[in-house]
Amino acid sequence: MPRRGSRTDPGRRILARQRHAAERVRREVLGADGSLRHPYFRALDRRVRDYDRIVDTLDVVAAAALADIVYVGDFHAVPACQRFAADLVERLAARVPRVALGIEFAYTRQQSVLDARQAGRMSDREFLRTIRFTDEWGYDWTGYRDLLDRARACGVPVHALDAPPRRGFAGLERRDQLAARRIATIVADEAPGCFVILYGESHVTPEHLPRRVKRLLKQAGVERREIVVFQSPDRVYWRALEREACLPSAVRVDPATYAVLHTSPIEKYEAYRQVLERWNSDGPSDDDADLTPAVHHVIHGLLAWLGIRAGRQRLRHRAGWTDDLEHALPEVYTGAEARALLAPVLRENGRSPQELGDARRQLERRGVLYEPRANAMFVLRYAPGPVAAESARFLRAALTGRLFIQPDDFARDPAEATYGAAYTEALAHLAAHLLGAPRTVRAGPAGDDVERRFEGAVAAHRRFEDSASLDPPLGLVGRLRHSRPLRRAIAGSLGRRLGDALVDRLRRGDLEPSDLRRLFTKPLDPNHASRTIVRLLRETLREAAPARRAGSVS
Repeated sequence: MPRRGSRTDPGRRILARQRHAAERVRREVLGADGSLRHPYFRALDRRVRDYDRIVDTLDVVAAAALADIVYVGDFHAVPACQRFAADLVERLAARVPRVALGIEFAYTRQQSVLDARQAGRMSDREFLRTIRFTDEWGYDWTGYRDLLDRARACGVPVHALDAPPRRGFAGLERRDQLAARRIATIVADEAPGCFVILYGESHVTPEHLPRRVKRLLKQAGVERREIVVFQSPDRVYWRALEREACLPSAVRVDPATYAVLHTSPIEKYEAYRQVLERWNSDGPSDDDADLTPAVHHVIHGLLAWLGIRAGRQRLRHRAGWTDDLEHALPEVYTGAEARALLAPVLRENGRSPQELGDARRQLERRGVLYEPRANAMFVLRYAPGPVAAESARFLRAALTGRLFIQPDDFARDPAEATYGAAYTEALAHLAAHLLGAPRTVRAGPAGDDVERRFEGAVAAHRRFEDSASLDPPLGLVGRLRHSRPLRRAIAGSLGRRLGDALVDRLRRGDLEPSDLRRLFTKPLDPNHASRTIVRLLRETLREAAPARRAGSVS
């Protein structure tokens, strides 16, 4: 049995593909803003490469409670980074007297404005206008608002630390020096029990801001304990996935450095790409970013797994027309536009009120929804797993000539349509694991609520799947013909089970690009789908059984 992380481990290939996809986005966005090759930003990559032990977030809190200064790296475009900082402040305030918070997004000269906001004498709207938040900072306010609100609720004073100008890289060291002076003054004069400083992840690399603060405190004859907490640094994130069975919540890099792991690299850089797009657009700054490039990037990532080049793949639609796959990529609607256009687009394509209600619920729950009749993707929020799942639905429709046609339309028997939907769900589940982040790969068609509603029928079908019978029980078939929610529940349960079995085959190295390509391109007779899908499930589970037994004795 190959050791996890060894060169013969098939899981290593999955990680390599995911890492390659993330690196493409990283180079695109950091190349666009000029930071890719700047020496200031390379220090983080050099400094945070590996870890010496797994810990959890409570261990990070405990270490922070013993420190006088806690630097927390902030990837500004990811609100989860600000939420972690808010969680940390809350937990420290319950354990340590006199906690203080330092922030980068407000200038020191704006301290009185910040104080007024924290005291409740100024509304958020007035605060943002006064500090020119959109023009001077430009990131999403949501995470920072939550941070300030929770600091206020805990009675934690907040200190503005940054100094203008922020534009360009020439002033990075000057900004660090000014912030270091401010931090050193607060630590020496006010002596907070624990000073949490949320600053850009490159700034808090020990070679930059922490070194300057330490030097100034030493000159003043003051010695303080410090730790640095990074958030989802790339190298540590990938190293953890290589070594561990599942992604840990936190690791220790060294006795004074920790990393919490909550956001995948591709999510980080996609979030930053969306920020750059807003900054460079001519529209209002609060417009939703266009996620078309992000969705199409995921589709190309899946095509790479299949060994297909979009520009060279001709599609032959069942209606008779042909086109290049590159020209048939789905229309993408984002954010408020996605919500506004979902109903009109679905009605225009003949969806019933019940189907429209289901689609609305699925969009809100998943954050993304593909509609094959319109060849359109509706995206409320970007997450690699759910986007990959919906992209798989697009590819299945495109590669089998079914764009602009609902797959169910081909089945004369609604019960048989259940199994075609289950097969598509299995491919979506597989795709979510190919490109998705751990913790975000689940993407069922109807959700656990519907499956719980039909728990008995789902269990009965599971017994049929495990039997030697060729056809499902007649009583269950009759129910499937007359209940659309039951069809969705069975399709979700069966599809995820088949998807899990395919993922196991992939991790064992039993699925090559040609096998994956066949799964996505092989036509499925919709009127005999039940036998085909259940046979595939049983064969896949039988192939997995010897591997599991071998793994248990190795």
